Amino acid sequence: MAFRIAQISDAHLSPRVTLFEGNFDRVAEEIRAARPDLMIATGDLSLDGADRDEDLIHARDRHAAIGADWVAVPGNHDVGDEPLLGAKQPSSAERVARWTRILGTYGFVRDVPGWRVIGFDTQSLHSAPGQWAAIEAAVRGAGARRIALFQHKPLCEDRLTDARRNYWPVLPEFRSRLLALFAGGGPALVASGHVHQWWDRGVVDGIRQLWAPPTSFIIGPDFQWGYGERLLGWVEHLLHPDGTHEARLRQTPGLVPHDLGLMPEIYGAQRPAASPAGA
Repeated sequence: MAFRIAQISDAHLSPRVTLFEGNFDRVAEEIRAARPDLMIATGDLSLDGADRDEDLIHARDRHAAIGADWVAVPGNHDVGDEPLLGAKQPSSAERVARWTRILGTYGFVRDVPGWRVIGFDTQSLHSAPGQWAAIEAAVRGAGARRIALFQHKPLCEDRLTDARRNYWPVLPEFRSRLLALFAGGGPALVASGHVHQWWDRGVVDGIRQLWAPPTSFIIGPDFQWGYGERLLGWVEHLLHPDGTHEARLRQTPGLVPHDLGLMPEIYGAQRPAASPAGA
């Protein structure tokens, strides 16, 4: 029997700004009814948990209230972003400590028949030697199990050899270091969020890569390049004991496609869209 994972991403919850709560309520109800074996939140649970305890606490409590067994990894709005990108809120030991204090560990390992599921913090790869050791141990200890990585940022925009640096994917130097842990192979699946677009990329460079949609808002075409589809919802993953995998987009009825580009009061003015090659 397949192990069922509900992946929920980019809820951007806060007790101060409640605009996205209605969408979350609808998705939460649907996941609750689906009764997954595990729910994984792939980052940006909070609107501004990088600086506000109350946002992280609210986001934690709202996800926990779904009632599923669940784990989470942080996103840039939870613990900050790489200083190498000139982030307004650079990821730091203080911000990671806030997440860990409120949410618990910022990585996880779950073994299910045929698979090892690993979650880690893409935002702190520049400054977390302990995390690198934990990822390496998890990969090396997987045995014959296939490996699924759940993380906030996607592995790459296009190909694993991408050298450009920008806000959306894991930076090239950290991607190379991560893939080197697989001794010439790679994980079977990488499931991420962050981009606020749904894109089941299929198998790219030997790895199934899937970008989950948000529950909160889209970013319109005037402000973000179109990678996949600007949809809201969640993803149901089926991990089969024989090592095969299925993914199903769940478009919860009634979700409101708020456009962040039209809401500068949330995170400030958005930059105009740029193609991946020009980003």
